[in-house]
Amino acid sequence: MSEPSPVLDAAGRRHSDVAAAAVVLALAAAAFAVTFTFEEVPAALMQGLGAEIFPRLVLLVIGLLALVLAYQARHRAPEASEPMPPMVYSTAAAMIAFFVGVWLVGMLASMFVFMVGVGRMWGEKRLVRLVMAAALLCLAIWLVFVKLFGVALPHSVLSERIV
Repeated sequence: MSEPSPVLDAAGRRHSDVAAAAVVLALAAAAFAVTFTFEEVPAALMQGLGAEIFPRLVLLVIGLLALVLAYQARHRAPEASEPMPPMVYSTAAAMIAFFVGVWLVGMLASMFVFMVGVGRMWGEKRLVRLVMAAALLCLAIWLVFVKLFGVALPHSVLSERIV
């Protein structure tokens, strides 16, 4: 009897790392495609990186790491996996809600709510400390991207209708 392929498990299914890498690559490719819909800033007005450059760089790194994960899976036997804890699905739902929030209320507000909400969901009891950490992280992100790199954070649908 021949040895099973390291990419396939005993039941003939793909290695879980290969499947995860494929999902990550597909999501990164979809997000990369979305960056082509960003508004172009005229060269005379652009400061720092364009709004599409940084996300594209991050997505390329994510894609590269996914390829490395898939390649490394070829050299390891599949491990028996346990069922996913419900918290994984709750966190995924929170991430989807975050993107809806970015579209609806903007990046900073959505980031703040996401960090506080997921922190509470994961069991953090110290609400004041959690709110302070989320606020400081949002401030740091705003300072680095808006002030240092000159990248405008995504605006919300509501702010466009109000203005």
